[in-house]
Amino acid sequence: MRGVRQVALGMAFSFFVLSLGLVYWQVVQADTLLQNSANRRLILMESRVTRGGIFDRNGEIIAQTQTVEGKKVRTYPKGEMFEPVLGYSSVKLGAAGLEGSLADWLLGIKNATPTQAVQQLFALPRQGNDVVLTLDSRLQSIAYNALKGKMGTAVAIDPRTGEVLAMVSQPSFNPTNLDQKWSELISQEEKRSLAEKQRPLEHRYFSLFPPGSTMKVVTSAALFRSGVNTTDLYQCQGSTIINGQVIPEQNDKAHGWVNYNMALAESCNTYFATFGVQAGDKTFLSVVKGFGFGQKIPFELNVPRSSITKESMNPTALNTNLLAASTFGQGEVLVSPFHMALMTAGIANHGVIMTPHIVERVLDSSQDVLFEQKPEPWLTALSKEEADKITSAMVTAVTDGTAAPGALPNVQVAGKTGSAEPGGDVLTHAWYISFAPAEDPQIAVAVIVENGGTGGGNAAPIARQIIQEALNQKVGDKK
Repeated sequence: MRGVRQVALGMAFSFFVLSLGLVYWQVVQADTLLQNSANRRLILMESRVTRGGIFDRNGEIIAQTQTVEGKKVRTYPKGEMFEPVLGYSSVKLGAAGLEGSLADWLLGIKNATPTQAVQQLFALPRQGNDVVLTLDSRLQSIAYNALKGKMGTAVAIDPRTGEVLAMVSQPSFNPTNLDQKWSELISQEEKRSLAEKQRPLEHRYFSLFPPGSTMKVVTSAALFRSGVNTTDLYQCQGSTIINGQVIPEQNDKAHGWVNYNMALAESCNTYFATFGVQAGDKTFLSVVKGFGFGQKIPFELNVPRSSITKESMNPTALNTNLLAASTFGQGEVLVSPFHMALMTAGIANHGVIMTPHIVERVLDSSQDVLFEQKPEPWLTALSKEEADKITSAMVTAVTDGTAAPGALPNVQVAGKTGSAEPGGDVLTHAWYISFAPAEDPQIAVAVIVENGGTGGGNAAPIARQIIQEALNQKVGDKK
């Protein structure tokens, strides 16, 4: 009899431990287990959970779940305009983009209330949460149409808050009925010819590119901190030699006598290489670290780290030749357009780079606010005085320099062009960074057109359209 009692107690204890384990993994650790967008349980869960909607900052529907002929269908009213950042959600393909990274909110799992936890534990039907993004459909549409037919990307940020106002990558794809189109989409990714590879699934705003002359706004701080007198004149003769390395100007153009403002405005490579080397690698590396190079960018999606060298994310030294090339965005420098937009926003915001975010708030099924993002600083890259000096030179670049194609009537725009050499016998990548109004910035933009040639000719007009729309509509305000 005693043996039966011991067996019964052992079974009861085992059941108790098993129950505790079940509660621990399904309730306490639910968030951790389900945060991975590759976890197919998130998708299968949607048979009983209606995934919440995704909206732009003005309440326009970007993604929603509808019931069609008795079946739940995820629909995307804006087509490919928000891809690939929006991503997709499919039983067959899983989830990607924001549909994947925000699944815990959209399915009502993250920060679940006791009631939601019980519903989850017992697999009861429920409604997920709605997510409101900082993106603005009007700006997204302008950028999307301006980039259509090109390979490139545009990112727009409110420098005061870190809100991402637009993120466009082209070419993109239409997520509607994606299961049926997946094979065709993948075949475009796998084409052998580089010219044929459109890479519609690539998040180009997170891809790494040489920044070309847009890097000069970063190098500027190294010059200031090394004591360079920005009013002194330097004679640009079309090229110079530093440590046996020829530093050429674009098209070997001699800019003549230039001070700092005109050197940035005319995009004088030899000026920045000469004084950048004079400033030294320690000063330069300190500046780029302050701008976030080698650091993880806090954001709802994964952003690859920008880097100065191939060997190390945070090098402690650079040889003279690599330093000289790095000062004007060549050498081994790689940066994402997203990070470049952040750095531009930091200059606009008097040197403070705000933490970027794309989620504005989360609402439950009763439209009560569960989460609301508050603006927070990320890095202080510059002093206000340094930021003002760079802003002044960027304004000169628009009024009297290479950035003139980004000018707007009756608005003072600060801008900088870049023509980055990707290597090989191909056209340069066309860069343009800008913000406006220069005296009270409300939007900062970074645009790159892959193999687009000059930044002024091909990227600046896109940035100009985005800024014009933002200022016309006062995008920082709601409708």
